Amino acid sequence: MENEFDLTNLIYISGAEVNDGNVLICCQYKEFNFNTHPHTVYRVFTKKGEEIDLGHNERATSGITRSITNNGVVALDPKGEFLEYQSNEEYLRNNILEDYVDLRLTFRFIKLIGDTLYAGGTNNYIFSFTNDKWTEIGIDDMRKEPAPMSFENITGFHKEELYIFGWKGVIWTNSSGEWKKSSSPTKYILNDGDVHNEDVYIAGQSGTILRGRNDKWEIIPNNENNYDIWSVQSYGDSIYFATVNGILRLKDDKLTLFKELSPDMRTTMNLFVGPSGLWSVGESDIAVYDGNQWKTFKQNLK
Repeated sequence: MENEFDLTNLIYISGAEVNDGNVLICCQYKEFNFNTHPHTVYRVFTKKGEEIDLGHNERATSGITRSITNNGVVALDPKGEFLEYQSNEEYLRNNILEDYVDLRLTFRFIKLIGDTLYAGGTNNYIFSFTNDKWTEIGIDDMRKEPAPMSFENITGFHKEELYIFGWKGVIWTNSSGEWKKSSSPTKYILNDGDVHNEDVYIAGQSGTILRGRNDKWEIIPNNENNYDIWSVQSYGDSIYFATVNGILRLKDDKLTLFKELSPDMRTTMNLFVGPSGLWSVGESDIAVYDGNQWKTFKQNLK
């Protein structure tokens, strides 16, 4: 893969790599103030160094993940509309909220677990996508938490063992056969999580890292970096945690600052795994780690 993408005048938010090695990156234009002009620019960077413009959305991206199809990616916006990239084409499916117009909901995430897509967000709503239809799968007790409340993300081993989490450290799991609230050891917001070996890892505010399963959780001491953790990703024999100030790695029960910021990689925030390795997307940098070394993609400032 060439490392001369034309990244001029873009801020990078997140991305995903499909099986053919192409990478879909969700971006924003630097000249637009995000608070007054929220938007997303969709760019595909190919293995050949080509750049494909898929257009833009007038709303920000809430999440991006691999799609159910073998070579696709989906990106979700806060109102529930999502773009699916497939074989250099793109199209919009129906808005998730078509059948739920009365819900007060802003979407915060979308994630593929096994062969099912899950999405959710504020007021502790969660949906699954099966049989070409979105279905709300949460329970009323989830929405009895003191307001304000929000699910920030989800992880799990399969559809019968999911973990959904968010504000005030709340964790819910269906591992017992029905949704139940877990005994979380923190009140910090939990932003992202992943499974690694036989454990679940969830992380968030102030460098908080939890490890556990079912209803048993422990806090992993983090003396390396107390910045908020925004992304959690299992890759190879380790699990990684991205902050705006570097990437942590937990390997053999030892937590280290694995990737410090440097002139070659000035920013990081979101992680994802694809055929090329572990990807990092930061405001001004895109990089991939193949298990041995990092390759960074420079801005073309010509």
